[in-house]
Amino acid sequence: MSAIKPVRRSQLISPWGVGHMINFPNDESLMVAGLDLWEEIYQRVTPHNEFTITEERLARRLGVKDFRLPPDFRDPEPGVSNPSLKIPFIRFPRWHYCTRCGYMEKVPIFHSQKPTCGGFDFGSGRSCSDIPVKRRQRLIPVRFIAVCPHGHIQDFPFIEWVHQNPVNETGHQLRLRAGRSSGALSGIELTCSCGIRKTMVGAFNEQSLTRISVTCSGDKPWLGIEAERGNTEHCGQHLTVVQKGASNVYFSQVRSSIYLPQWESSVDRTIVEVLEKNWKFLTSGAVNGNFDRLRFELVAEQKFNPDKNEYYLEKLLDAASRKLNRDDNLDDDSEERYRKMEYDAILSEAGGENQDFYVSKIVSSNYDDSQISFSTFFSNIGLVRKLRETRAFVGFSRLLPEDGISLEDKRNFIKLNKAISWLPAIAVKGEGVFFEFDHDKLKEWSSSKQISERTDILSRNYNLPREQKGIERRELKPEFILIHTFAHLIINQFSFECGYGSSSLRERIYCNLEFPSDPMNGVLIYTASGDSEGSLGGLVRQGNPGNLEEIVYKAIENARWCSSDPICIDTNGQGPNSCNLAACHNCALLPETSCEESNMLLDRAMLIGTLDNPSIGYFNQ
Repeated sequence: MSAIKPVRRSQLISPWGVGHMINFPNDESLMVAGLDLWEEIYQRVTPHNEFTITEERLARRLGVKDFRLPPDFRDPEPGVSNPSLKIPFIRFPRWHYCTRCGYMEKVPIFHSQKPTCGGFDFGSGRSCSDIPVKRRQRLIPVRFIAVCPHGHIQDFPFIEWVHQNPVNETGHQLRLRAGRSSGALSGIELTCSCGIRKTMVGAFNEQSLTRISVTCSGDKPWLGIEAERGNTEHCGQHLTVVQKGASNVYFSQVRSSIYLPQWESSVDRTIVEVLEKNWKFLTSGAVNGNFDRLRFELVAEQKFNPDKNEYYLEKLLDAASRKLNRDDNLDDDSEERYRKMEYDAILSEAGGENQDFYVSKIVSSNYDDSQISFSTFFSNIGLVRKLRETRAFVGFSRLLPEDGISLEDKRNFIKLNKAISWLPAIAVKGEGVFFEFDHDKLKEWSSSKQISERTDILSRNYNLPREQKGIERRELKPEFILIHTFAHLIINQFSFECGYGSSSLRERIYCNLEFPSDPMNGVLIYTASGDSEGSLGGLVRQGNPGNLEEIVYKAIENARWCSSDPICIDTNGQGPNSCNLAACHNCALLPETSCEESNMLLDRAMLIGTLDNPSIGYFNQ
């Protein structure tokens, strides 16, 4: 079915991608359908490339041809192209109940309307059977569902739960009555037409469904795959009972990319234009990275003066080889290698005013050291005057933000047709300020024993649940925690100084955790918003000498005391899975859209020290 409820395009990338349940007004619960149904919509679009987004670097990394912008809904009027395009949804959860009498019904996922109460008479209690059908109220979806760590989702097995063993649903009618004795699970009572009653007490216990012989059936309702519709791929994993609005039901997996000029700045613009127009022809004859020289000779003869053919031929081959060597770094899904290219591009001041990437680098010695020793703590500041970010939805996980599933498997999890060679994405423009920390100063600071101990605490708390779920351990460094926490504090301060809402600013951390031989120690604070806030210019202006010093100084000074201190600064763990130390909502946490790490791995003591030992703080040295 296609919902007629409004959803922002960006929300369909994160947090509401394929496979996510969206709670609309009037108790409407719908799940975003898979890409196969999206493809049917795009097939009707003319011109066919209206919603196509091109980002060569990201496309090669993710193994797709291009990206598609979620279509916007347009009222059918004269002169309007592609009217009435809607994002496809299915109905989930399937179990619905009547808030008046408790009548329960399991509806098909493609049911276009919420069902009306069937008015079953249980012999006792209120019933809608004596109310005319046209006056009976619509059923609303139940709150309880079951998910597995492999990403599958299915309805809570109410009939099996009532009978405490698998039974045939035929001939059994259920009634759900909530809040009769209390607001707890004991107040939610299920009654079967056979006379058996049971509350929801114990439903959320570990392996509660496994004990009644119910395990994951491998359902993927967003793709139309259900056990009741003939799905034979039984998963068999233990199911976890959750409420459909719980935060761990869905984690959108997004890969983002900052647009970088495809050609090095030293390459002549004439050469760039020729290569861009003929790139497919020139590269189609390449074998093992070696170009077909004859193709380049043909292009050079057509485009340049015969007297300079040989000169331009060598220029074409040289520029093309450099680009091909750079693209070879995109063959794996290493986020760190991918970001190293952006890191280098910022520091080399790549791009220009006429491109979607334009950076001005300022050496830290140009900033005033009277309030804070800028030249001691930072090496360079980059004013990113123009940037374009592409955010692509690649898949999702349940229960944990990361599930260890490969990128290819994630893509196949959101579609049936493997011929679909695109992913949903949005492209937004903005600006930013880049901070490069002083490498030598960081190395000296991170060698402290106290800093290592605090890092070990966070690493242990963060990796324990990952290892329990079979996800690869992630090594952490003090530098990463410092840079990440600094980013949160500076975003809060920027929002005070610039007028941006904190949710409009984002962080992009550059820190080498995987490859120590390629050091990165920086963070980009940027605004990439689909509306006018992405191009106000205020963020870059605040990064100029004379402005930035005071902003950084205030951010550090404000971090020295939290309204929850001394509890916050002295804690050994707080937040999800105790993955933060001295960081809480009163001092360092940001809106979820602003943080790359889901508001985890934060510790402001890394910046300002502890009450007992302030000298361990990076900015106190």
